[in-house]
Amino acid sequence: MNGPGQASVPSERYRLQLPGAVLNGTFTGSDHSEPDQNIASMLSGQIDNGISAFAAYQPTDRKSQTSGPVLAVTGVYGTVLSPVTARDEFLKILDRRHTFPTQSTVIIGPRTIIPKGSSEPVSCRIVQETDEFGTTWGPDCSWADGSAVVDVTQSVDFTKQRPAEFDLEAFAAKTATIRNEVRAPMAP
Repeated sequence: MNGPGQASVPSERYRLQLPGAVLNGTFTGSDHSEPDQNIASMLSGQIDNGISAFAAYQPTDRKSQTSGPVLAVTGVYGTVLSPVTARDEFLKILDRRHTFPTQSTVIIGPRTIIPKGSSEPVSCRIVQETDEFGTTWGPDCSWADGSAVVDVTQSVDFTKQRPAEFDLEAFAAKTATIRNEVRAPMAP
């Protein structure tokens, strides 16, 4: 259903297929960990037949294994009963995944952004984490529809940039590109 202020969502059902490279090949897979199936289990009241998906990516042109930002794509696909409610619950689960006594706090957002060239919104925020070693922060953008809930995060050099300086619009555009790259048609 589309109307003023509403973005279109895909009418076709899809599954998540995390490719070996994203962002038009500028980031390649760096972590082939198995996705945490507990997340799909925890969302069983929100997503029927949920299947977890996860992949991490680093810049293709990185100088070393540890240089450059890391992108992580975490999601659950299946039949999403209420996309907004499922996304809210999904983000709460992700925020609680860190070991105690880490405290996660949303310090900017969430902001709904419709990236240029896209008709679908993403919800973006910056999350600060505090633990016994200090305080860090990072951005994430997520989307939810009838087929999936997905969160994209990016590591940042938090010693060289303040949260208010981070370009959420540009990160939303990256997320929209990734969204197009990870959607795969459902098998007939």
